Amino acid sequence: MEREYRRTLTDDSLQLVGVLEGYCPVQAEGTVASQPFYFHARWHEWSFSVSETTNVSAVDMAAMLQADAFGFQATGATAETDDAGWMEFDEAERIIKQCSRQYLKLKSK
Repeated sequence: MEREYRRTLTDDSLQLVGVLEGYCPVQAEGTVASQPFYFHARWHEWSFSVSETTNVSAVDMAAMLQADAFGFQATGATAETDDAGWMEFDEAERIIKQCSRQYLKLKSK
């Protein structure tokens, strides 16, 4: 089976629009609820961040310790035998949508 290297992400219920692409790392950028998001998966970890300020980009938030002060961030790990950098796009999209749901739930409170 041939790997895909680019996928358009859309989900009206999550107000999600973006592009998922590449390997080592697997990355995605776009918007959720009109706010910029960034997803990054490499080694055994992944991160998802949404920036709610123009002062810090969602990409920069992925490397910050106090990222929640600027929006939303979620992180996770894969099993040690799997390299997140080769994550299947179906799994990456599932994580992005799950994180988007968490963000929207927190934002609605």
